Amino acid sequence: MTTATAPTRLPRNSASLTAKTWRDSAACQGCDVEEFFDDRTGTQERIQGICRGCPVRVQCLDDTLEYEGGSYMRWGVVGGLTTVQRRALRCEALLGHRPNLRQARQLASPAWASRMMPLRQRGLSPQEMAVELRKHHVIASPVTVRLAVWWAGGKGGIVPRRQPGDRRHTWEIVRDGCQDIVFQLREMGVGNRDVAAYLLVSEDALGRAITAWRKAGLLEEVAAA
Repeated sequence: MTTATAPTRLPRNSASLTAKTWRDSAACQGCDVEEFFDDRTGTQERIQGICRGCPVRVQCLDDTLEYEGGSYMRWGVVGGLTTVQRRALRCEALLGHRPNLRQARQLASPAWASRMMPLRQRGLSPQEMAVELRKHHVIASPVTVRLAVWWAGGKGGIVPRRQPGDRRHTWEIVRDGCQDIVFQLREMGVGNRDVAAYLLVSEDALGRAITAWRKAGLLEEVAAA
């Protein structure tokens, strides 16, 4: 960031965790571990609420992304993100987009809620939000903004938002607005589950869009994953 009110580094008293490891300072200490692997929406939202107030959320996610790497073995809520969100981050990494975790934490903080919440309420994509933040002299990548939105409890979707009067189903919006990125990810060997996670749509919606592209004669460009 380029403004003094939104530093890119954590305050020294937050980054310096004494002699303890960061895990010893985690907000989830004493919580039922099994709940972190519960895929019910309500439970995940509650667990993410615990992560939201965690002083070592950045370190937790950083370590998680490191050991998960290219593996498909992702379960539960870790570092404040769900399995689906971490799958989306894997796709972002394949596309060359890596978030600034500390900057994302600042944007997700209560200090920035008055600026970030209106952008979320307008239904802006992370790309559009990044453009708007420049008006506040903040330079943040779309993937950093996306992570901040997730950490703040928002959706952070990248599928074009539905305009007033638009009666299209989600799969039709994917078909009409996400063809290039879907093709690019699939050419990289990314499977439908991760592509759907990147778009934050259901696998069914993605599958319907792919079927439509096949019928339109684009089968060769949408090779089976």
